Order: sequence, then structure tokens, then C-alpha cells
Amino acid sequence: MKKFFLMLLAAFVVLMVNPSTSKAKVIYDGVEIVKGQTGKLTFSKDVKVYKKKANGQFESMLVKKGNYFRVYNIEKYNKQTYYWMSSGYRVQASDLTVFKAIPFEQRVKFYQNPAYMWINRDKPFYSFYNESDSLATHAHSYYTYLNKWGNFIFEQGELVNTYDMSFVGGGIEKRTIDPTDIQLIEPQVVNKDILFIVTKDTVQHIKPYLINNNDYYQRLARPLPTGTVLKSAGFKIGNYYAVTFNSESDLYSTFFVPESYVVEKAN
Repeated sequence: MKKFFLMLLAAFVVLMVNPSTSKAKVIYDGVEIVKGQTGKLTFSKDVKVYKKKANGQFESMLVKKGNYFRVYNIEKYNKQTYYWMSSGYRVQASDLTVFKAIPFEQRVKFYQNPAYMWINRDKPFYSFYNESDSLATHAHSYYTYLNKWGNFIFEQGELVNTYDMSFVGGGIEKRTIDPTDIQLIEPQVVNKDILFIVTKDTVQHIKPYLINNNDYYQRLARPLPTGTVLKSAGFKIGNYYAVTFNSESDLYSTFFVPESYVVEKAN
């Protein structure tokens, strides 16, 4: 009896020291799913898949029919779809691939405050806006940070983007979104009280990504000359700080600046 009690005590200590081991697994479609996963992929027959190594060479792996792989990212461009599987393997969608998307509502539950990033290069994301008292849209390209362009809700199993136009006398505008066009990222939290100083001439980045001069908003971006003071918007995506001008603080005025272009302003 004493030995049994000691075993229970040891198990309790392990769970307290490493509480993550006590978290229940999340099961979807008969398999465990994890944070960052977009879907699951199987193949209708045996196929070879490839990944590119750091030295530029390709490594292949034979995948047996019916074997299951997690998909962590999806690429859509030139009318083609590519799945990034676990272990770095990438495969083009074809009649040999069987992809099943995880419901977006389930994907979101893995995150505390996710950033919604647009990843479809073939089709832009259209945001609502009001100009000259008529409702219109702006097109946003790859890797646009969508959180500032309305809310995302679930209606009858579908992902819906909503935008409140009441500030100009309108109502709630809605548009259904393909969930596989959105990648979820957990932003790094940054103190909102921090001020940054620009150390090298640049411009506003409308997205935490390389400058795209073909993007409507990028063409209208304000220059950021050396010495410009910026205020933290409270988060960071990759190597890009989310910031506003020191006199602005609302989400809609948020833009991004490369980490290497700024330093924290001394108190």
C-alpha cells in the first residue's frame, strides 16, 4: 500500500512540474491535432514527396497510401495549391492528395490572441470602406494583417468577416471567407509603453513582410525618415514590430516596421 501511495505521489509531482503533460489531447477526424496545424493529408496511392535541404539538394521520402501527415501551411499561387507537411516536405495538390481542413473554429482555440494573415497569392482579401457615401472595397495582397479589417465570426459553420459601418450610417457588412486562405500566428507581446526611434530611412510597412509597391496601401504609405518616433502597438510578428505614430493609438492606424530599422527610445 505504501509503495502504491508513493507511485501516486510521484505521478502527481510530475504533473505539477510539467503541467503540459496533463493537457488533454485534441482529436479531430480520429487523429490528434496540434497548434499551427491547418489540416491533415493522405494519399490515394504510394507516392514520393520531396523537401529541399539547406545545401540546395532535395531529399525524397516514399509515402504509403493512406498514411496521415499534418499540414502546417498552405501556399496558393499560379492557380496551384501546395501543402507543407510535417518534417518540411512540400507537395502539390493533385488527384493523388486527399486534404481535409481542420475547422477554423477549432484551429483558433489553440491561440490566445491570434494574428490572422492572408496567404492566398492568387486572390486578394477585400476589406470594406466607405467613400463618397457609397460602400466599396479595397484589395489587400499576400500576408496582410487582417485583424485591423473587421472581425471574424462563425455562422452556420462558415467563417465570416464582418465590418461595422455604423460610423457612416451603415450597418454590419459581411463576407464569407475560405478558412484555408488564412494562417494563424501567435504574436509576440511587446510593452505598449515602449517608444521606438527609426534609425534608417524607410516607409510604413502595411504588413509584417517585404515591401510590395503594387499594393494599394503601400503606395500611399508615409515615409519614415531617420529619427521618427513610433509607439508600440503591443505586439510583434516575426521580425516586424507593430507600431503607430506617437499621436495615434487605434488599431486601424497600426502598421509595421522591421526590427532592424528601430531602437527603443531611452526614458
